[in-house]
Amino acid sequence: MSLQQQINSQLVRYMELIPGTQAFIDARTPGSHLKDNFCIIGAGVAESSRQHVHIRETSGFNIGAAGQPPGIKNSLHSHTTAELFIVFKGSFRLYWGNEGEYDAVLSKGDIISIPTNLFRGFEVVGRDYGFMYSVLGGDDSGGGVTWHPSVIEESQGHGLYLCKDKSLVDTQSGDSVPSQEKLMPVLTSKDMESFDNYTVEQMLPYVVKHSDYQSVVNDFSGIDYQQFALTGSPNSEYDFQVKSEDDVSIHAFALNNGATLPSYRRDEKQVLINFSGDTLVEVFDGEELAQVVLTTGDVFNVPKGAAISLENIRGDSFVYQVLGSDNPTKPEVL
Repeated sequence: MSLQQQINSQLVRYMELIPGTQAFIDARTPGSHLKDNFCIIGAGVAESSRQHVHIRETSGFNIGAAGQPPGIKNSLHSHTTAELFIVFKGSFRLYWGNEGEYDAVLSKGDIISIPTNLFRGFEVVGRDYGFMYSVLGGDDSGGGVTWHPSVIEESQGHGLYLCKDKSLVDTQSGDSVPSQEKLMPVLTSKDMESFDNYTVEQMLPYVVKHSDYQSVVNDFSGIDYQQFALTGSPNSEYDFQVKSEDDVSIHAFALNNGATLPSYRRDEKQVLINFSGDTLVEVFDGEELAQVVLTTGDVFNVPKGAAISLENIRGDSFVYQVLGSDNPTKPEVL
């Protein structure tokens, strides 16, 4: 396979995303039944074997997305690994706590790193369809989702059953009702006491609003673009705006008026999410040179160890860079 064929296979176009509508046990629960789940890189925490996965191979983290119309919710759940969101379209009300008693609204370009061991859910508010990218830590994302007891109980009334092995049984699609010993146990009141809680004030350090992005001294000594260090370890040499130990970090670049980010190589696995504009990515693996143009919403899984450069070719490019470390090393500029 040539390098060009390889990078073409690692590109997921926004306009070609294939949603799953039955990925989780709340997929038929009224108020949660019109949501789309996207597995872009890795299967994430999708529970249905029928979920489409664009790129299956992962390298320490998964990239997914959630899309839904106004008023539709993703029900209360918790993770044991990192879950970060980048809002791409619309506005989302994120709510958290054992009963979802706290909330905050995030809009386009806002990012949140949600602490583990915390129940969370979200719904789209306003009039527009909402879409946000998700970053899930780990290759297997901790083995799945822990659902609030009310979610499991209600889902069974709509033919969806969650088993102990985290698989989803759908009786409306012909599956048999699982025996009681195979079902995922419902959390007890005692179990619920082990989960954490955060007030709105305690959650604020885990959020960076797009309007509050602060550029950093960039890695490339350029003056015609900006670099942002958005989420990562407090022990990193980057001054991340959200300081969280998620095993991943999120950076971004703003390239205007034909600006070019020079060729560089990183030790960490990286994925690019092209948020706006058209961006030309040139890839060099030491032997071959290849190119791909990223348009708005496209996701590119960069071959590990390859050198890349970025060039703005239309509009103002804004590109997120997700790295497979919350304490990344500086890039090697070529």
